[in-house]
Amino acid sequence: MSSRRTTLRLAVPAGLAALMLAAGGALSYASAANWTYRNDYEGNCLASSTTTDNVWSAPCDDSLVTRNWHWGAQTTTAFGYTFRRLVSNANGDCLTTDFKTQNNAVWTSPCGSGGMQWWNGDDNRLQNTWTHELRTSANGDAVYSSTADARIEPERWVWWGAHD
Repeated sequence: MSSRRTTLRLAVPAGLAALMLAAGGALSYASAANWTYRNDYEGNCLASSTTTDNVWSAPCDDSLVTRNWHWGAQTTTAFGYTFRRLVSNANGDCLTTDFKTQNNAVWTSPCGSGGMQWWNGDDNRLQNTWTHELRTSANGDAVYSSTADARIEPERWVWWGAHD
């Protein structure tokens, strides 16, 4: 009986410690770094609305609108790259696009709801799993996902990511 109590006395604190570490690890990723993505062409940042599904390029500031992205925990791989969902802290939804035209709309929608929501931020590009990359429009405020096009200035495709 005494050895059973001793075992429980040792096992319970160890189990609680393991549970705390597991919960802490799960929470730390969700509250991980906030990312800002600044476009190389006009210097504006990737922005999303706090009340709608709109995504655009806006002057960078410390507001929730432009400093509002984090990478989701789920991953998928394609073409030798790891992709994650890019989540807006402004509305909790994921950066989403489709594959309908050369210049695809970009918006936020609930994570996992469909559409193309898997992105990779390597090489100062935001690329989705269909090899479309995020870029700014000719007037600089709209963003699209599309394939490379020699008629579009290369700087429109470059997004400098910074996190806190």
